[in-house]
Amino acid sequence: MTVDSAATFFVASILTGFGVIIIAIIILTLNNLFSVFWKPIKWNLYVPFIPTEEPRIEPTVKTANTEIQSARR
Repeated sequence: MTVDSAATFFVASILTGFGVIIIAIIILTLNNLFSVFWKPIKWNLYVPFIPTEEPRIEPTVKTANTEIQSARR
């Protein structure tokens, strides 16, 4: 790769990056200008889970280790 081709590639990549940034800014500006005329889209990809009954919590079983620790306090 010669210096001329490397410089050309470098300048082309910089200009391509600037072009992508300018296109993104234009799309964002147009989106903000025209967003007044349409309703927002809700992207809910899940069904909300609504429990119908209270969860049952089983009582814990005391072990000999926890009884010894509580006796020491």
